[in-house]
Amino acid sequence: MIPFSRRAVLMGLGAAGLSAAVPGPAKAQNPFQRIDGRPWFFLSDAEARFFAAAGDTLIPGDEFPSATQAGVVDFIDLQLAGPYGQGATLYLKGPFPQGTSAQGWQMPYTPADLFRRGIALMGDSGTPLADLDAEGRNDAMTRLSEGETDIGPDIPATGLFDELWALVREGYFADPIYGGNRDYAGWEMVGFPGAHAYYLDFVEVNAPYPVQPRGIAHVPGTNRPAEFPGARRGG
Repeated sequence: MIPFSRRAVLMGLGAAGLSAAVPGPAKAQNPFQRIDGRPWFFLSDAEARFFAAAGDTLIPGDEFPSATQAGVVDFIDLQLAGPYGQGATLYLKGPFPQGTSAQGWQMPYTPADLFRRGIALMGDSGTPLADLDAEGRNDAMTRLSEGETDIGPDIPATGLFDELWALVREGYFADPIYGGNRDYAGWEMVGFPGAHAYYLDFVEVNAPYPVQPRGIAHVPGTNRPAEFPGARRGG
């Protein structure tokens, strides 16, 4: 069983890159955004509820914000709408043999299609993740991570979980310009100072670095980043 703990979150952190904004077809209302009423770029309401339930199971709230409180669902929405989600750098013409983790993407779907199909099939085969209680969600995530969830012949459960887990981690720890890590929640948790431009006064001081986190689009004089949810990974 995977220990869904803060310590587990810090294992194998992913990194988010840059991309451009391309709105997707779904226009469900976005209840997780700070600005209520703005539509999702890609996610449907059911998909957003799945990612919210999964994210808060993998990174629950304690003295630090949960995944949804840190904007992880917004981050995932932006990623799946952009080049990463649309498979801009993937070869998708097959064949698709059973590969190893070192052989890269071995599925006939883009990441966006993988999640759209996988979430729908999981919902069709049982109670949607968002409708389960906390214990049920933990069990569902554990089964998915261990490959025990039967999604379909073309969608491996472990492959879906690995992509999900990577996106949740990235959304919690990436620079806030990508839509997640709201108010530097992830950086506050690990003590990461962020994108400060000047360190010379501290490089020889053997002590904690006494500054608040600062992102690429930091608002001077505040402890928060600017609202800039348009950048995405994979471009």
